Amino acid sequence: MGRYGAASIFVLALTAIFAGQLSAQHAPAASSIVRKQEGAAARAEDLMIFRKQMLGRDKSYSTSARAEAERRLAALEKQVATVEQAYFDLELARIAALADNGHTHYVLGTILRYYNRVPVRLAVFGEDFYVVRAATTHTDLLGARLVSIDGHSIEELRAAGRSLWGGEAAFRDRFAFNLFESPHLLSALELAEVSDAATYRFAKETGEIIERRLAGEPPGPSRPALRPDQAFFPQLAPVEQGSWKTLLSADKAPWALQNFDEAFRWRSAPEFNGMVVELRRNNDAPNRRISDAIAAIRTAIGEADPTNLVLDLRWNGGGDLNTTRSLMKDLPKLVPGRIFVLTSPFTLSAAIASVGYLKQAAPERVTIVGEPVGDRLIFFAEGRGIDLPNSRGFLTPATERHDYENGCKAFRDCQSDVVRNPIAVSSLRPDIAAPWTIAAYASGRDPGMEAVANALR
Repeated sequence: MGRYGAASIFVLALTAIFAGQLSAQHAPAASSIVRKQEGAAARAEDLMIFRKQMLGRDKSYSTSARAEAERRLAALEKQVATVEQAYFDLELARIAALADNGHTHYVLGTILRYYNRVPVRLAVFGEDFYVVRAATTHTDLLGARLVSIDGHSIEELRAAGRSLWGGEAAFRDRFAFNLFESPHLLSALELAEVSDAATYRFAKETGEIIERRLAGEPPGPSRPALRPDQAFFPQLAPVEQGSWKTLLSADKAPWALQNFDEAFRWRSAPEFNGMVVELRRNNDAPNRRISDAIAAIRTAIGEADPTNLVLDLRWNGGGDLNTTRSLMKDLPKLVPGRIFVLTSPFTLSAAIASVGYLKQAAPERVTIVGEPVGDRLIFFAEGRGIDLPNSRGFLTPATERHDYENGCKAFRDCQSDVVRNPIAVSSLRPDIAAPWTIAAYASGRDPGMEAVANALR
């Protein structure tokens, strides 16, 4: 998140959180999705590492939360010989989540590859979960709202999903699919009767109720594994071609949901005499350096000379806050009119800092539109990610404070970059609420851009 936390360390954690699987360096070979080993001795070794490297290093736990974490770790240690591996993984996630910090996790995406998964993909709109992708045999479920699984209500399921992640409730919900889509994981928490399949109940917009027994597909290279944000994009992954369908068709997708693999984008917006700039990360992309993208954006703004500007950070999971700070501070000088920032619960980490630097630079001219960002104004980040050698799960401890409310004036444990370049804003909540609803999404509308257009009328 800072110079070293993001550029060399924290980006790896973000890759794990947002990918549902790690980079090639950390992912198992496609033909052999297996753990190193399981069993009592293996779990005991991983618990020792969790206690020392996660609980011993993470600074975000409150005193009471740390005591509860220690109690639950001790209980889990007594169960290592009898507990099921799925429960072991989930309990470690719940212990990490006790920190209630958006950057402290046992990353479920890294262990989901070892468990079965039903052939539908869920995404959250508001507090409800809808089918946005499905295997061709279940396309009638596209757009349907999840009501229950094996008789367990969405309220119970949502609470269970939120227990596995820290941070704001809306951010936690973005990752609940890890649990909901796996009968094996659901059964470990007694939310499914058996581990190989579950009965899902859905409601269609027409009022029709569909109840369907969905079997969990075993792990393997042909099973789609997408980033949580990628599920919203209509672009099919290579492994989905010919066997999966999306709720949103590619020809209806608004500009913000096109070209998933393009991290840095911009376009002219003559309809409001402006420009739209979209940053989907705050660090180098596989195919482009962020420094080159920032330079090109500055050039494009200079050539187009827009009156107004929209900065879309709704799909930006963070990276290095230093890469965009100068641009954020300069945008009010480059654009004479209004500046709108689009945010969502996927706006995390260094992306939150970007919003803060921009809002601080011109509070009267910067309008935040959309949904609240994924973490609070005061949170902990940084820390080197940790692989558990046997479970092969991935831990992201948070070791340094970020205070964007008071500029770190009251603390001595703040990250060095935000001490040197402080942020002090009263709020980063949207000035104009514009959540992406399922109806808007399915029809290809962009509520954020619609809100901007209305504000400029």
